[in-house]
Amino acid sequence: MMINPVIKNRIVRAVIIVILCLPLLRCATVRSSEKAQLGRCREPVVIKSVRGNFDDVWESLKMALNERGLVVSSVSHVWDMLERTGRVLNRTKRIYGQAKVMEFCSAVISRNMLERNPHFISFCPYQIMVYTLPDNENRVYLSYRRLIWKDEKDRDVLDAVERLLEGLVDDVVQEYGEYR
Repeated sequence: MMINPVIKNRIVRAVIIVILCLPLLRCATVRSSEKAQLGRCREPVVIKSVRGNFDDVWESLKMALNERGLVVSSVSHVWDMLERTGRVLNRTKRIYGQAKVMEFCSAVISRNMLERNPHFISFCPYQIMVYTLPDNENRVYLSYRRLIWKDEKDRDVLDAVERLLEGLVDDVVQEYGEYR
């Protein structure tokens, strides 16, 4: 019996799609307690928000960083850049009320991470984004990217960075209270 080439092509595509989706199904079927252990199953970005003034929240984040013996290595002025380039491009949509990215490093945590895998340099410097949206500038968002790697090997050193990021954001959330 000969299979119609169109049907055969559809079957092959379906099999390929199933194979490609198997890792996603693994994430969907694990219990929530197991998901916490699987970095690849977690949301890639953590976003929290507080009620407050942007500048005050920014300073509180800097203070939380300094209290851990760390300093800001650079600041990306995202809002300023978008405003400036928007005028040049004749694009006037207001994306943020304000937005900055705080970049920093921890010598100890970074050294541990990079000794384990020099390719983890891709995660440096660490960043926390602080921003407001134009429709509610009293709601200040704090976000950071999770450190997602191709496998779970050396996950412990990446978790140390995530704990630092989480702790810094949680300090600010604790000070202002989570926005509801």
